[in-house]
Amino acid sequence: MPEIADNILLDKLRMEENDAYNLLYKAHFPSTANYIKKNSGNDQDAEDIFQESILVLLDKLRRPDFILTSSLKTYLFSISKNLWLKKIRSKKGFIIGITVDEIETINFDSEANQNCKEEKLATWLDKITANCQRILKAIFFLNEPMDRLMLKMGWKNKHTASNQKYKCIEQIRKESGNKF
Repeated sequence: MPEIADNILLDKLRMEENDAYNLLYKAHFPSTANYIKKNSGNDQDAEDIFQESILVLLDKLRRPDFILTSSLKTYLFSISKNLWLKKIRSKKGFIIGITVDEIETINFDSEANQNCKEEKLATWLDKITANCQRILKAIFFLNEPMDRLMLKMGWKNKHTASNQKYKCIEQIRKESGNKF
């Protein structure tokens, strides 16, 4: 199916054209469904959340000051993701409300950029040695202190630990083309 431009689809939604909803579902529902199914949901959950996301989008479209600052796909996915997380939290006993106004304050571009950065970092991590993967994950993701890492890895002193960290960071820099 050829993709329809976001602005055309948004105009069709504003004019409440029925084919706009079909186009919206065909183009954007699969990513929401995949995310929800991968995160403890099922097909019915995905449909419910996507419908709620469309309602939020329609509410936004009716506002004269609404400006879409990201792609429609990113915007809808972010709304769906936040609604799903809200539902999961409420199932676990946490009561966290996300209102339409709160959704408006979310910076969807930075969220999309963060996901992109995380994907790039994961790709670079896969390309370095297994030992460096363990070291960098311990330092940056698990926030493990150098003293504990030094003992865990069997290094003689902090200087050796720092050298290993530096060598691993250099591997990442090399793989990333110095973008890290």
